[in-house]
Amino acid sequence: MVLQQRNRLFLKQGGNLELLNETGIWIGAGVLLFCLLFVGWFLSGRKDTSDHSEREVNLTIDIEQLPTLPVTTIPFRLEIYGSPVRIRALVLAPIGRGQTLPSKEHLGNILNHFIPNFTSILDSHHPIFRRWPEQLSTSGFIQSFFNNLAIPNKGQGTIWCSIAGTIEVVGSSYLIGMVCSTDTPNSLSQITVERPGQWLDILRVHQA
Repeated sequence: MVLQQRNRLFLKQGGNLELLNETGIWIGAGVLLFCLLFVGWFLSGRKDTSDHSEREVNLTIDIEQLPTLPVTTIPFRLEIYGSPVRIRALVLAPIGRGQTLPSKEHLGNILNHFIPNFTSILDSHHPIFRRWPEQLSTSGFIQSFFNNLAIPNKGQGTIWCSIAGTIEVVGSSYLIGMVCSTDTPNSLSQITVERPGQWLDILRVHQA
């Protein structure tokens, strides 16, 4: 009788032990799954940060590494404050959160509305072109443009100059920045366009 009671007690304890073992297995599996998900999330976050950093680096153009090229005046001569220039780099960006630039098919119309025959000028100047992501403010874009496309000595006493600001085309606003070169050292430096109408006072286009 005593032996039977001991056997029943042993079996009961064994059943509890099996239940504990199964519970432990499920808990261990849950912890392992959580760890795997956490590691995946962590690595994904690092990749996103890395990709974002790479996009930021891609905004930069090393102007000092560009070759010296003569100013071209055919078929049109572009002037900044009366000095003939050649466009070496061009940056366009939308302004405002969630905004985008028009498609490539419509971009030419916008540029020609900004400056007549501007696409023909670009075809002859062969500048480096960059489409930047959305910018939250004009002042932020201008500062970022001057920093990422820095010209030697800020242009003073060199052949380089840069200009940036907002343009308005058919009721829409866009941000534009240009780095230009002249044939001889100039005093143009870095030019900030305070308002869209000021472009007409700075830029001139003459047909050859």
